[in-house]
Amino acid sequence: MTSVIQQQAALYTRIFSLGMQNSLVYRWNFLVRAIAGFVPLLGSVFLWKAVFADADHEAFSGYNYHVMMAYFLSLIVLDALTSPVEDDFAIASDIRDGRISQVLLKPINYFTYRVSLFLSSRLVYAAVVCIPVGAMLIFFRDYFDSIPMARTLPYALLAMIGSAFLQFTITYAVAMLAFWLLEIGSVVFIIFSIEFLAGGHVFPLDVLPAPLYAICRWLPFAYEYYFPVGLFLGRIQGDAIWQGFLVQWAWIAFFYLVGQALWRRGLKRYTSVGN
Repeated sequence: MTSVIQQQAALYTRIFSLGMQNSLVYRWNFLVRAIAGFVPLLGSVFLWKAVFADADHEAFSGYNYHVMMAYFLSLIVLDALTSPVEDDFAIASDIRDGRISQVLLKPINYFTYRVSLFLSSRLVYAAVVCIPVGAMLIFFRDYFDSIPMARTLPYALLAMIGSAFLQFTITYAVAMLAFWLLEIGSVVFIIFSIEFLAGGHVFPLDVLPAPLYAICRWLPFAYEYYFPVGLFLGRIQGDAIWQGFLVQWAWIAFFYLVGQALWRRGLKRYTSVGN
C-alpha cells in the first residue's frame, strides 16, 4: 500500500514538473497578461476618485477611497494567484481531440492530473508576475495602512486556497460539457459574465442592498473573489468567517462531485478513433 502511494506521489510530482516546464514556454504571455490586468485598475482609480470627490469620508457601507482602492488592488493579486488560465478550453480540447485516451490507458486520475497542471501553471505565473505586481503594491502601499494584516492575512490566505480550488472545480465541471457540446465557449462566457458581477469584480458585494447581498453570499461566485478579499480587508468578521469557509468548501465539494459525475457519464459515450 505504501509503495503504491509513493508511486502515485512520484507520478503526479513528475506531471507537476512537466506542467511547470510547459508553462515556462509561455512566461512572456503571463507577463503581458499581468501588465494588461493593470488597465482595469487605472479605470477603477479614476472612477472611484471621482465618486469619492464629493462624497463623505465613508460613503459606501464604510468604504472610503483608500479601502476601496485596497479592495481592487487585492483583487489583482488574488486573480494572478488563483484564476485558471484557459484550463477549461484545454480540458475540452483533450476530450474533443481524443487526447484523454492517453490518460485512460494509464494509471492516472484525470482530475488529479489536471489539478497538478493547474497548480504548476499558477506557480509559474506567480513567479513571473511577482516583480510587476510587487512594484504595484509598493507604489500603492499607502492604501493598505488601515488594514490589520496580522489578524486578517491568515484567514485571507486560507480563503485564497479555497478560491483556487473553487475556481478550478467550476472550470473542470464546465469543461466536462465537452462530452456533449462541440464548443463550450458560449457556456464559459455566460458563467464568466455572472462570475464577474456576482463575484465582486465590479464592486464589493457588501455595497449592494441587503437582500441582493444576502443572495450573493449563498452563490459560489462570492467565494472566488469577494470572500478572500473581504477577509483580508477585515470586512468579514466573527461568525461570518467560519460560515463563509463552510459555504466555500461546500461549493468546492459540490462542483467536484458534479465534475466527477459528468466525467463518468461522458466516458460512457466517449469514442476515440485513430491514434
